Amino acid sequence: MASFDTATLRKPRWILLILVGLVLVVAFVRLGLWQLSRLEERQTYNATVTARIDSEARSFEGLIGQFGSDPDALVDRKAVVTGRYINADEFISVGRNYDGLTGTLVMTPLELDDGSIMIVVRGLVPVGTPGPPTAGYETPSGEVTLTGRLDDGEEPLRIGEPPPEDGVLRQISRVDLAYINTWYEGEVLPINLILETQAPSNDGGSPIPVPQSELTEGSHLGYAVQWFAFAIIVVVGVIALVWRAGTDRSSDETSQEPERLD
Repeated sequence: MASFDTATLRKPRWILLILVGLVLVVAFVRLGLWQLSRLEERQTYNATVTARIDSEARSFEGLIGQFGSDPDALVDRKAVVTGRYINADEFISVGRNYDGLTGTLVMTPLELDDGSIMIVVRGLVPVGTPGPPTAGYETPSGEVTLTGRLDDGEEPLRIGEPPPEDGVLRQISRVDLAYINTWYEGEVLPINLILETQAPSNDGGSPIPVPQSELTEGSHLGYAVQWFAFAIIVVVGVIALVWRAGTDRSSDETSQEPERLD
């Protein structure tokens, strides 16, 4: 069996290789641990969302009384909201897709008893439906009671939403509540309702409710395994290279020794 020449470990190029290998291993292991941390965060988030979704619907006023007006504490909770639709101020977002459902997203302001405005995401109607207000999907007059999921809207476009024509909000790209509040008269709440049920029902048809997004753990576990695998490859690779260099050196020195004369 070939012996290993420890003098190899004192060679500058192999010392450098080992140091670079150590740096890479530490970096890869830390990236793997970071991905596991992200996985734990996602699992905690999913558990929180699931618990909120599975809870019974409560009055919006009751939720505000318990959790305050912080959107983070209200998002994904089921709420019962009472108010009056302002059908004339309805606006839309075209070309939306939710889990394979494509259509025009319909949003209608709801005036609450205190005069504040909650944006109700009523759902999807077929592409090309005239409006707003969307023809054939008009809201009932008078007081309505809605049940749905509370949400804090969508992230705004990076390039920014252009101002509405004539200053009248009719179409938007995202459910950006801050943008809506800028162009809508009245106090728009920083929380909206994704409609599930309504009483009384519409005089015409009802938009298809926006489905709850599927909760997944993402690819964090796969990425963690990948980084740990990279670390193992580096360790094995450095050991193999150094061992090969040390055993080759030992073999060369052995072959250069003079033969003994008996």
